[in-house]
Amino acid sequence: MARLNLAHLTLTAAQNIQTADEVRRDPAVVKAAKQFAEDSAQALRSGGELVREARASWRRHSPLTKGTATGE
Repeated sequence: MARLNLAHLTLTAAQNIQTADEVRRDPAVVKAAKQFAEDSAQALRSGGELVREARASWRRHSPLTKGTATGE
């Protein structure tokens, strides 16, 4: 069975951590992350509005709320 080279493994891990940190701080990545957060928040607001409008429409079109279910 092959043995692990711990020095190589440690160096590789350290390099990957450094690379991940550089990517996280990259201005283009930061800008895209902010835009994603803003777009996500807007999508949640729009989704909530869609649900509210669908419920209101259901109430407007439902025979039970129009009084037609009792033959009126």
